[in-house]
Amino acid sequence: MTAEFDDEFMWLQLRQIVELVTYSAIAADKERYAAFRQDQSVDYRCDRKPGKILNHLPEISLRCLPKPLGATVSQADGTTHFEEGEGGCTAKELRDRFKNILDTAGQHLHAVNPFNEKTVIDQKERLVIARKRINMETEFLKRVLWKHVKFGSQFQPGESPRVPERPKQASIQQAWVVEFGAPGTDSVRIVLAESP
Repeated sequence: MTAEFDDEFMWLQLRQIVELVTYSAIAADKERYAAFRQDQSVDYRCDRKPGKILNHLPEISLRCLPKPLGATVSQADGTTHFEEGEGGCTAKELRDRFKNILDTAGQHLHAVNPFNEKTVIDQKERLVIARKRINMETEFLKRVLWKHVKFGSQFQPGESPRVPERPKQASIQQAWVVEFGAPGTDSVRIVLAESP
């Protein structure tokens, strides 16, 4: 194949990773997200545009996206403490980066109007730096996702699905710790922690 075709294939993979992260963010707070979208007269199961979903998530959860984890440290009491991971950034920065990856991937995956000289020039410039950008975004996604935690908050039917005014009111119901194995393997470990 050609380098351009390989780049297009890799952008598709990066886009699908962000899409899967977005849908898993819904899964962690599904009841709350469903109620939020119902308030907007929309069935959440019909949401299919990850960029729009990413815009909705902060309204329902302060912990809407994965949080990267670093090394584990065994404590004297037998518990394990996770250090914060390298890829850490605010939820807004992470959401904006995911949306940017989606947008950039879309620019590589869609045909350009050949009659618009500016879009043709823009596409040529994107192609020149595509591989460098793919490598940069791949490293970013690995830092954020290779070992991460995702929280789900408690939600009772009838409550407002929107984020409480004070963050301390949002009690964590579940946390998923996800760790991918060595590159080249299919190993994935997931630990589920639930509050009593």
